[in-house]
Amino acid sequence: MDIQFERVSYTYQMNTPFSYQALKDINMEIKTGEFVAVVGHTGSGKSTLLQHINGLLLPTEGQVQVGEFQLSRDNKRQDLKKLREKVGVVFQYPEHQLFEETVERDISFGLKNFQVPAEETQTRIASALEKVHLSDDVLQKSPFELSGGQMRRVAIAGVLAMDPEVLILDEPTAGLDPKGQHDVMNMFYDLHKTKHMTTILVTHQMNHALEYADHIFVLADGRVHMEGAPEQIFSRVESLEEANLDMPDILSLMNQINQKFGTDLCYKRQKPDELAKEIVEQLRENKPL
Repeated sequence: MDIQFERVSYTYQMNTPFSYQALKDINMEIKTGEFVAVVGHTGSGKSTLLQHINGLLLPTEGQVQVGEFQLSRDNKRQDLKKLREKVGVVFQYPEHQLFEETVERDISFGLKNFQVPAEETQTRIASALEKVHLSDDVLQKSPFELSGGQMRRVAIAGVLAMDPEVLILDEPTAGLDPKGQHDVMNMFYDLHKTKHMTTILVTHQMNHALEYADHIFVLADGRVHMEGAPEQIFSRVESLEEANLDMPDILSLMNQINQKFGTDLCYKRQKPDELAKEIVEQLRENKPL
């Protein structure tokens, strides 16, 4: 499903003394099967933007095209239920949305709302559990008996069970330790690759945007401040500073080494061990010590 924002603006509490324009003339295109990161400082408009993709919000001005669905202020009479079946959203701290007595009932809740047949429901539950690396031993347990990490995976399984074509991740690693963040992001990236799913990561974690995204949109003050491939975005240090964003850790390290030792390290999505080997080789060639 291609997604396109055409001159989209959104104002909260319009025509009141408390009105606030969160999005301003947004133009954005996301191609089917892309892994896109939307980054920005707190208050930049990230969360407001993502709520337009599944119709939770409708533009004050402009329109959003999501596949066959056209969302605008004047086009409200659409079957948004069908859209939301195709667009899954993993909200920040998704485990806070768990409420059923068992894991099985929680994962199947959305499927029942969309009247998925019982036999297919069981197949989807099993598939969703496998995708989030949980065994079926948890199905009859209360989700509140599980660890925090397992609870998050159960909540994510409920979204994946809907078999969405577009997956929106709103700060999906919030509150997790570094290993938990790494595991969750790798899980989503594997899903993206195997299911050819359009994935939209909304984050302030520059490291994740650099490592996983094909394309990055930087928001600032409700506008698209810049966009491009990760390598292009993170080469524009001054523009990032204008948006109150930091460089990813690995790029900061490489820049410091290049400046201090006269090396010519370039980011090519190397793994840490590959980068370490490259640093050693260049240091030996340059003999800066």
